[in-house]
Amino acid sequence: MSVIPVAQVAHFLGFDLPDASAIQSARLQALAAGIQGEATPTSLISYSSTGLVALIGPLASALSVVEDFSDAPVCLILATEGGITGGTETRQVAGRAVPVIYGQPKAVSGFLGKFGIVVGREEGDIDLAQAMDLSGGYVDMVLDLRREPALTQEVLPPGYFAPRGDSLALDEACQSIRELTGQFEKPRYVLYESDTCAHSARGILGCRRCLEACPADALSSVGEKIAVDPHLCHGMGSCAAACPTGALAYAYPHRVDTLNSLRHVIRTFRDQSGLAPLLVFFAGDEGGSQIASHLPRLPDTLIPWRTEEVGSTGPEVWLSALAYGASSVLVMTADNTPGSVMSSIERQAGEIQALLRGLGWHTGSIEAVSAQGLVERVSSSAVQPGENFKPATYAGMDEKRAVLRAAIDHLVSQTGVMPPGEIEMPAGSPFGEIRVNAEKCTLCMGCVSVCPAGAILDDKERPCLSFIEWNCVQCGLCAQACPEQAIQLHARVLTDGQARMQRRVLNEEAPFECLSCGKPFTTLSMIRKMEEKLSGHRMFVGEGLDRLKQCEDCRVKSMFEG
Repeated sequence: MSVIPVAQVAHFLGFDLPDASAIQSARLQALAAGIQGEATPTSLISYSSTGLVALIGPLASALSVVEDFSDAPVCLILATEGGITGGTETRQVAGRAVPVIYGQPKAVSGFLGKFGIVVGREEGDIDLAQAMDLSGGYVDMVLDLRREPALTQEVLPPGYFAPRGDSLALDEACQSIRELTGQFEKPRYVLYESDTCAHSARGILGCRRCLEACPADALSSVGEKIAVDPHLCHGMGSCAAACPTGALAYAYPHRVDTLNSLRHVIRTFRDQSGLAPLLVFFAGDEGGSQIASHLPRLPDTLIPWRTEEVGSTGPEVWLSALAYGASSVLVMTADNTPGSVMSSIERQAGEIQALLRGLGWHTGSIEAVSAQGLVERVSSSAVQPGENFKPATYAGMDEKRAVLRAAIDHLVSQTGVMPPGEIEMPAGSPFGEIRVNAEKCTLCMGCVSVCPAGAILDDKERPCLSFIEWNCVQCGLCAQACPEQAIQLHARVLTDGQARMQRRVLNEEAPFECLSCGKPFTTLSMIRKMEEKLSGHRMFVGEGLDRLKQCEDCRVKSMFEG
C-alpha cells in the first residue's frame, strides 16, 4: 500500500484524522485520492486600498475610535451628530489632522478601495470624496459606528464594517482595517451565462432563485438578465447552487473538479473498506474545528469534505455523491451561515428529498444539519445502499442539467424495484411539465418566444406546440406570457429517462387558409378568438369581419381596393 500523504489531507481539511484502524486508513486513502490534481483555474478580482477609512457616526464616538487608531491608515469622519449639517472642520487627534464633515449619509455603495458616500444636505446632496477633495474620488473603507448602519445585507461588502455597538466586533473591525492597505486579489467565484438564464423575458419576471439566495446583494436584475458584481461577491455559492438552468456556475472549485474529486473519494473508500461512506460537506476553519471536536463520537465511515462555502454545492453534486456510492450526504451549516443561504439549502434539500422518497431511498439521504446536530444525526443507523448497488462511473460534466440527468437516471436504475412512473415534487421545484388547455390555446406561440431552456417548441411546417419535459425548469415565464391563461405548471419528475427527453405534442391544429389566396397563415382558434374580441368594432362589421380571415397581403389589398 502506498504511503498516505497525511499532511496534505490535514492541510485540505484543516484538522488531523486518526489512522489507527483499517477504516480510518481507508478514509485517509480516499481523501488523498480526492485532493490530487490541479484545480481548473479561474480569473482573479483585484482590490486596491490606500488605507483611507471613513468613520460614520456621532462625532464623540468617532473621535474616540480615531484616538485608538494611532497606527491605522488615514481617517476622516462623517459626523452624524455634534455639529451643523454641511459644516467642515479639522480636528487634531493623537497628533494628526483628521478632517470632519457634518451630515447624514444618504447612500453608501461600493467595496474595498472604491466606496462612494452621498451626504444629504438641505442645499443639495454632495459626494463625500468630492467635498473633502479626496484624490481618486473614493474612500477605501467604511467604519459605520451607528446602531443602524447604512448597509444591512447579511454579508457586507469587503471593506465595510458595522459593529452595531458591539465592542468586540469594533475591535475586530479595527484590526481588519489595519490590515487592508495594499493590493488584494480573490478568485472570481461565479460565472454567468445569460443565454440560459430564466430570470426574465419580454418584460415578464420569471425565476428569482439566485436573487433570493445571495446574502451579499452581489446580484441584481438588469433588464431581462442578472448582473453579477464580482467585487461584492463573497463566493457563498448559493446562487449557483439554486440556479435551475446552470446559467450561474460556481467557478472555484469548478463543478467538474468537485465531481471528479468526490467520485475518486467515494470509489477509493468503497474499494478499501467495502463500505459506503457518509459524506459531510463543511466550510471554513469554523466548520473544520467543529467536526474535529466531535471526531471521537463520529463513525469512521464519515468522510468530511471541505468546501469553499457551505452553500456552494447543490442538488447535482449531492445526487451525484449518492450515485457514486455514498450512503448519505449531509450539508453542515454553522451559526454564522447567512439566513438566505440556509433557506436556499433547506429548500433544495427538501426538493431532492421528495425525489429520493419517490425512489424509495431512506429519509435523510440528503439533509442539512447543524454542527450541534451532526453527532445525533449520524448516530442513527443509516441504511446502506443494497449489495447489488453499482456505483456510477460518469465523470464530472460542465452542464448542470446533464449532471442531474445522469445522477437521476443512475439512481432510478439502482432502485431494485419498479419505480413509479412519475414522482410528485414540491411546487416551485425546477423539474416538471406544463399543461396546456387546448380549448383556450390559440397556438400564438408566445410561450415559445419566452422559454429560456428550449422546453417549449413550435413547428415551422404546421401550427403545433410541443414540449421536452427535461428542459423545463418551471420558471413560469410561459404561463405569464400566455394571453389566454391556458398554461399551468406541474412540478414532477418522470422516472423514465427517455420519456423525460422525448418531444411530445401539447396542442396542434390544421392551419387556417386565407379566404382569398388559400395561403395558410394562422389557426381556426385564433380566428375565432379575434372574431370574439373584435365583433363589436365598427371596422369589423359585416364583410369587414371577413378581413380577419385573410392573410396580411390580401387584407391590405382588399382594404385599398374596397
